Amino acid sequence: MVDFSPTVMEAVVGDTLYRRLAQDVARQIEDGIFVVGDRIPSIRAQARRLGVSLDTVQSAYALLESWRLIESRPQSGFYVRVRQRELHSPPPMSQGISDPTAVSIRNEATVVLQRCQTPGVLNLGAAIPAPDFLPIRQLQRIVGGVARRRMHEAAMAVFSPGLEALRIELAKRMADAGCHVPPDEIVITNGCQEALSLCLRTVARPGDTIAIESPAFVGVLQAIESLGMKALEIPCHPETGMSLEALELALDQWPVAACLVVTGNSNPLGGSMPEPNRERLVEMLAERRIPLIEDDEFGDLNYDGSRPRVAKAFDRRGLVLYCSSVSKSIASGLRVGWCSPGRWEGSMEFLQAFSSVSSSTLSQLVVAELMSGGGYDRHIRRIRAAYAEHVRLFQGAVMDWFPAGTTLSRPRGGYVLWVGLPEGADGGLLHSQALAQGVGVMPGHLFSASGKYRDHLRLNCAVPWSTRVQEALMLLGQLARNGGGQPAGVRASSA
Repeated sequence: MVDFSPTVMEAVVGDTLYRRLAQDVARQIEDGIFVVGDRIPSIRAQARRLGVSLDTVQSAYALLESWRLIESRPQSGFYVRVRQRELHSPPPMSQGISDPTAVSIRNEATVVLQRCQTPGVLNLGAAIPAPDFLPIRQLQRIVGGVARRRMHEAAMAVFSPGLEALRIELAKRMADAGCHVPPDEIVITNGCQEALSLCLRTVARPGDTIAIESPAFVGVLQAIESLGMKALEIPCHPETGMSLEALELALDQWPVAACLVVTGNSNPLGGSMPEPNRERLVEMLAERRIPLIEDDEFGDLNYDGSRPRVAKAFDRRGLVLYCSSVSKSIASGLRVGWCSPGRWEGSMEFLQAFSSVSSSTLSQLVVAELMSGGGYDRHIRRIRAAYAEHVRLFQGAVMDWFPAGTTLSRPRGGYVLWVGLPEGADGGLLHSQALAQGVGVMPGHLFSASGKYRDHLRLNCAVPWSTRVQEALMLLGQLARNGGGQPAGVRASSA
């Protein structure tokens, strides 16, 4: 069993050559180029083919072994490992669409999230990165510098639309994603959650119907519920995101006030909408004059370092309201998000100014300096590798320890996994039983307004890999074998 201690985390997140090689071989295995039982190229042959050192290949193969993808056979070489079962992605979702539904998950979702963050509980539920994954040292240095040199600025509120220096940096980053938005068209918010809520308040009213992905991010459902709106769940493909055919059918049947979509590395399913689909989505909604609220919070976290154009890049009529934050990349506690609301800029600034007055000036100064000094980009390069590595470790453990019939998402970015349990298993019951053993997970029914996905779980992989995590995943696998019931004599360690 591989055990990463906190002192090793800096090495883990490094985007080194051997890690990139391991990722390449892993992808070949997942794509079926190498199948179970195949012999992969020897260390010497691989080094000669790629022009790298033997040590580089050896380190890459050791990493692949830790991911349970290959095994060494004495005097023979390395082979694709025979596992308990293979990685089965969730099947494409049914094209059946439920009627618009009032959402009623708020109380339960709040309780579950609080339980996952209870001291002593291993948080595999709430999708918040552990401190080990954050640029703590960079933040300490920048916060200290701001406190010494700019505390007079940090002590004063900066009213909507927010700190100009930060909006300039964000405009540059949006340009990298294909959007040419001037800084004065960006509104700083208290995290992405406030941005999404403000967008909904701007373009819709209580009782209106919002088209969303299914399964959907819990925060989106909570926002819709808090505003008295209805959710129209649109089926999603596990790799390419929302079904545009299903959305078109839904738009023909029901009056939809807005569509809210996570276009890249969706939470929880992990799918990413291809660029042609993003363009078609924008065009489809524009023809009907329906606003698109785009959540791009995981957009910087593609494992391969790519940055596809966001849906906002195809907007010609100001109908796309783009939202993001640093909560999944730098630190959720900074509460820095932003929105480019298109034609609704004035309305959104008004709502933001009179709902939260302003975002933390100190946090805005810190994020602006991190971005302008290049620290953000360096951190993102490291953290992509860390998230990819930990997702693979979790995938390998689930494949080894969960029962036959389990399905598993195959994200290419972010750090959450969507786990489908065998028929008859109850994710809510499993959550309760696991919590009693000191392990927090998110039950699947909280990702649906209509109560779907009761046989699913979401796992947060942004936690340091350790013996405790491995024991927790083993525990969850045994619980799943019992349909969510209590296995005899199994308990995750508390240390």
